[in-house]
Amino acid sequence: MNAPDLNVRFTLRGHRGNVFCLALSGDGKTLVTGSKDSKIRVWNTGTGTGKLEKTLEGSKSSIIGIALSADGKIAVSGNQTNNTLFWDVEGGKESKQHPPGTGHNGTINGVAFAPDDSFAMTVADDRKVIKWDPVKAKQRTVMNKHEAPALAVAISPDGKRAVSTGSDSSARIWEIETGEQLHVMKPECDSVMTAAWSPDGKLIATGGNEENIRLWDPETGELSKAIPTGVQTINSLAFSPDGQWLALGGTDNALSLWNVENPALPPAMSDPSLGDQRLLFKGHTNHINAVAWSKDGKTIITGSKDETCRVWNVD
Repeated sequence: MNAPDLNVRFTLRGHRGNVFCLALSGDGKTLVTGSKDSKIRVWNTGTGTGKLEKTLEGSKSSIIGIALSADGKIAVSGNQTNNTLFWDVEGGKESKQHPPGTGHNGTINGVAFAPDDSFAMTVADDRKVIKWDPVKAKQRTVMNKHEAPALAVAISPDGKRAVSTGSDSSARIWEIETGEQLHVMKPECDSVMTAAWSPDGKLIATGGNEENIRLWDPETGELSKAIPTGVQTINSLAFSPDGQWLALGGTDNALSLWNVENPALPPAMSDPSLGDQRLLFKGHTNHINAVAWSKDGKTIITGSKDETCRVWNVD
């Protein structure tokens, strides 16, 4: 992919509160968003206007984490009152839920779906990483090695491993089938807010409250590269489908893209002869909490504390 050029296709409005999380279907036509207003909104992003299709209600508190099956039929969400909720997106209703004591005992901060939709994973303030059967809404594996709240989870492209992050200054790689912890990675920050696998599974990117994107070798857990960004806290990262670019959302209110092989450096550290590979796109008026990149590479979606989502064309 050449250097992408972005423009806003449309802005999604409707939430009455911070948009904490979002997830996109495999075909890029269905978007689910979760907010401080306790509602999940389902949008048709395959249209030219971003039509609101449904509003899913039933959560009694803010939706902090959400994931959507590739076929767009099932959503899994987590909220501040410790509920893991399973949703029939087509039917527009909650199908099953797990109240406190039967799943997590703490705010559920992150949710991810396996690439083949066969399972989902959640992480929470109770430090647990849980694997779920999303159809039966039953726990399959519980991984419990974090020493402080777990904040995010991402599943490898082959569905065999997961990485979870936490406010214990760590990111941890797991073998999903056995629940074995394979590696502990220690970025230089108090809270590791986000993690993403590259499409080929050969890199993990993490970000947190230390201004650096860190790239890790998932086979060894060793640091491959640190990319200074100048963003005080990195809330969300997403790889482009070809793995050449990383999209970043954080506390500077802007969407930025970084070239993985030749990343930009802050001006004081940059070498103009190498060129500046960072691309910066403004529009949100508050922190960006969530970023997703469509599988066809043509769309990036951001969710913000300004109560909106923006759908960006990638040219």
